[in-house]
Amino acid sequence: MPTWLQPTSPAILIIIVALLLATLGWTLVWLPTHRHPRRHHAIGQQSIAVLVSIALSLMLAFVVLNQQNSWFTTWSSMGGVGDLSHSETVGDPTPTSQDPIAWQTGTPTDLQADPRSNPAFAEQSWVDPAPEGQYLTVSIPGPASGHTSSALVWLPPSYLDHPERFYPVLIGFPGLPGSINAVADGLHPDELITSLSSQGQLRESIVVIPDVFPDNVDTECVDASDGSILMETFVTRDVVGWIRTNLRADSDRAGWTTIGYSAGGFCSSMLTMRHPDIFGSSINMSGYFVAGFEGPKLREDGDTTYDLTVLAQTDPPDVDLWFYAAKDDQMAYEAWQSFNSVVQPPTSLTTELVESGGHTTQVWAAGLASGLKWLGQTQPHFAWQAA
Repeated sequence: MPTWLQPTSPAILIIIVALLLATLGWTLVWLPTHRHPRRHHAIGQQSIAVLVSIALSLMLAFVVLNQQNSWFTTWSSMGGVGDLSHSETVGDPTPTSQDPIAWQTGTPTDLQADPRSNPAFAEQSWVDPAPEGQYLTVSIPGPASGHTSSALVWLPPSYLDHPERFYPVLIGFPGLPGSINAVADGLHPDELITSLSSQGQLRESIVVIPDVFPDNVDTECVDASDGSILMETFVTRDVVGWIRTNLRADSDRAGWTTIGYSAGGFCSSMLTMRHPDIFGSSINMSGYFVAGFEGPKLREDGDTTYDLTVLAQTDPPDVDLWFYAAKDDQMAYEAWQSFNSVVQPPTSLTTELVESGGHTTQVWAAGLASGLKWLGQTQPHFAWQAA
């Protein structure tokens, strides 16, 4: 189909507007002055006109929202997630985990030993036993960033039964607009981790989802030049510090990964690449690699601090990155092409591209399932161990 007829084309918008105006003119002007002599025919004409007007209005609303959010860039992307069409690893070859690291064990602090007696988890509704794990809502203060935020914490099924065990950590980021619940309810990382663990493909892990887009402000997870927003500091110092203080988290950077989709995908790759001392890997679904603000810019034009294509060339970190997107998601696909071409050791980038699916939750859910399998296959601290 010609590009000008695709759902993100201005021509489609013009066509629908023209049809809607014509239908409204027919409904409000022509029909009242050319009423059919038979009453039931006249009612039928009016009913059809109203229904067509409503349908075109809904179609117009969808097209406008779709063009603003780039959900579907082609009509084929509306048919669901397409087949895998491209898979490769560039940069440093990602090792396949042959001998998983044993569970990290030790003596926890009083705060870490049992979250049910930790004031940071006050007023929670605890489930014990919890065969599916459990989500908790907490407040994470920001002594370093000045930003206090709510967050979701998911504890895996075995967490309460093993106070001596320290778990790998996944920090998750939603897209924009979005919320901490969008990750939990849209992608269901808890169900995926539990399922993959039962299949012997992934170790049980802690999931923490902080609010990095307060009031849907596009922070891109960066520190603003003027210091008004310090979201990178919030995640890497306040959130990470809170996790280490209150949860039994793996002490090795190889036991920490980030996951995110769309704008959250950029957060995931960026935080891992800029902080390889904290994170060993990243799962980016339909994201990008250069900060791009919707609304007020927190960094000046020409500032390459958060341009990962520059970082990959000038100071490549020793991290393993994973990227998943649909090829008809133009923004994500073009961002990947630019970044993929400059990745070099010791950075590793593994990519899976599906033929179609657009910029949608369906793609991200499929991507997270595949990405978590990759995590269990390539990262020894996430490789399966019996719970």
